[in-house]
Amino acid sequence: MTSKRNMAFFTEVEPPEGLFKAVLARIALARRRAARIKLAALGTVILVSGAALVPAVSYAVQEFYTSGFYDYLSLFFSDSSVAFSHWQEISLSLAESLPSLAVLLLVGFAAAFLWSLRRAVRNAGAAFNPIRLA
Repeated sequence: MTSKRNMAFFTEVEPPEGLFKAVLARIALARRRAARIKLAALGTVILVSGAALVPAVSYAVQEFYTSGFYDYLSLFFSDSSVAFSHWQEISLSLAESLPSLAVLLLVGFAAAFLWSLRRAVRNAGAAFNPIRLA
């Protein structure tokens, strides 16, 4: 009796015709849907970081002029012989007058914009390619 019962578990059952293609199509559809959701989220990040990048650039330029960084930097271009003879003092003055908060904001928003743009381009290919089954 146990041998008949065990044999029933090991019989092969044929899957329905087209089941494999249907499963692959559903997986591809789920991947495309996930890529579109990611693309929408990354698009939002692109818009927000791009919109924040414009005032950050304006703020950074204003801070470069206000802190005197531009004045010290212009010494290298106006009188290079004096600037190169006193390059250590001028470079220390440049480092002290660097507006670090403005640079931090500018680099942060630019990095977020470029990262999300790169990821969005990658997800756009997966979101809008037609489904190909083998």
